[in-house]
Amino acid sequence: MSAERFVQLQRDHFYERADASHFRWQTEAPWFSATEAELVRGVGHPGERVLEIGCGEGGNLHHLRARSPGLRLFGVDFSPAKVAFARNATGAHTAAADATRLPFADCSFDAVLIRDLLHHLPNRLHAMKEARRVLKPGGRLTLVEPNRRSLLVLLQAALVPAERGVLGSTAEQLRAELAAAGFDVLESDERQPFPIARVLLNPRFGTTVFGGIPPVGRILDSIDRVARRLVPRSAWLYLTFQATRT
Repeated sequence: MSAERFVQLQRDHFYERADASHFRWQTEAPWFSATEAELVRGVGHPGERVLEIGCGEGGNLHHLRARSPGLRLFGVDFSPAKVAFARNATGAHTAAADATRLPFADCSFDAVLIRDLLHHLPNRLHAMKEARRVLKPGGRLTLVEPNRRSLLVLLQAALVPAERGVLGSTAEQLRAELAAAGFDVLESDERQPFPIARVLLNPRFGTTVFGGIPPVGRILDSIDRVARRLVPRSAWLYLTFQATRT
């Protein structure tokens, strides 16, 4: 697929409007919102300037502000509708921008978050180099990317053409890209062994409210505990990296 066709596919799938139901799902849905908050735990410390590249409607920014009210939050996304929604919903400073041409000076941020974004970009390495450019010396990058070895990720890639870039997201590939962009990996981890809640509680199916019913929450907890024992870590849903600018 050509780079032009890839970009148009992403724009057709994500660009036109903000998805308020997706934001509410990330931030308010019983049981599920707690797992979303956990993915961005520790991204920034009070008083720091933190940038999310690919902020969408602002779900991650919401959780960052809730956990660390003293953060100075910034977000960029290529969709003007999404960044406007994120600004109104979270109070963060947001702008519509290309991930490979960020509208910030060198060494502007203490920490950068990139979540669920790289597989939507035609040039992942350029985006990671831009993240390094805007980080202060010793600044931290948190990278959260779906794992192509996860069954749910493979299913999504098969069903949604705009998600097929995720087939290039493996732990080995991401580690190599981080090194090529000028980062030292401090730690890496796998998260969410088999998060069936992403399907069962998806607002598109009208089942989000079920997570607030105690028996459902307990069942989901039980499924998660069993999955942690049975699913190999190499096949968990998310790959996470904590890296620092060299």
